Amino acid sequence: MTNKTITPRWYQVEAVAAVWDFIRQNDGNPCVELPTGAGKSIVIARLMLDTLAWGGRVVLLAHRKELLEQTAEKIEALEPSIDVGVFSAGLKRRDTKHDVLAAGIQSVRDRADQLGRRDVIIVDEAHLIPTDGDGMFRRFIADSRVINPNVRIVGLTATPYRLRTGLVCGN
Repeated sequence: MTNKTITPRWYQVEAVAAVWDFIRQNDGNPCVELPTGAGKSIVIARLMLDTLAWGGRVVLLAHRKELLEQTAEKIEALEPSIDVGVFSAGLKRRDTKHDVLAAGIQSVRDRADQLGRRDVIIVDEAHLIPTDGDGMFRRFIADSRVINPNVRIVGLTATPYRLRTGLVCGN
């Protein structure tokens, strides 16, 4: 198989670098704001590659099976060296052994233990994570922190503002 990786654009390279800089310098979790069409899949693929390079394991969470399937296919096309497993009832797949998983939040919200230790959780459409209370994303993240207290969450969104609570990234 030929490696036909796409060369990231300057702002994608900067977004990935900013995520790792933030993680090195802060205890919190970074959020990347990229407008629609800016190539979130490329940023996600680069974050996954970097995580794999240091021996980490990553899960990408999405809220719709179409988005999940599309993103998993794009990542494999953009970076063929990444073997992406899929955990989604809607797609009739329940992969768990892969170091990189694309998972439907509805399918994994109560199954962090089945996915095993993850070092990075990437949340596509991070503006869907509720600011407080419970919710599927918050439950999965809390359960993942029981397994790995050092897990880091990286959010990506094209919708940086919530009407009720304000900015999603960088409050």
